[in-house]
Amino acid sequence: MATPPDGPPLTELLRLALGLDLALVVAVCDLRHNAADPLLADGLRWSVEVKPLGAPVRPDDFPYRPSLAAALSWCVECLTDAVAGAAPTDPTAPIPVPCSGPRDVANPEPELLRLAAQHAGQVVTVRFTRAGCTVHRHDDDGVSLLAEALDLRDLG
Repeated sequence: MATPPDGPPLTELLRLALGLDLALVVAVCDLRHNAADPLLADGLRWSVEVKPLGAPVRPDDFPYRPSLAAALSWCVECLTDAVAGAAPTDPTAPIPVPCSGPRDVANPEPELLRLAAQHAGQVVTVRFTRAGCTVHRHDDDGVSLLAEALDLRDLG
């Protein structure tokens, strides 16, 4: 009787974050190679968060939602606090206000899945901003920058 969580499409949250000049941070980890071992987690793990532009990718940010839909639903649940936390604390600093119509953004899910499969067993985090996107890989030494591009599809 379980039903998948309700969440907006990834492109809608991406559009919202870009419109507010924030970062949408999506992390994914492909653990499907553990399917034969009942003692290890398997499948895909996701996280989706709206963060301030300057927030770094942290090595301890591990995606733990079992589906993209669950991660999107959780992101929406925390959205009010995330947007409020991104507001500048300096009263003289301007607050970004969306001033243009919605822009078309491509669905990044296929590229995220491709990146996760290429780095199976490791967390891959992509930060989307108005300036483009950055791809990071988590490993024992912390977080390393893998690539930067204007669009995730440019990395293919």
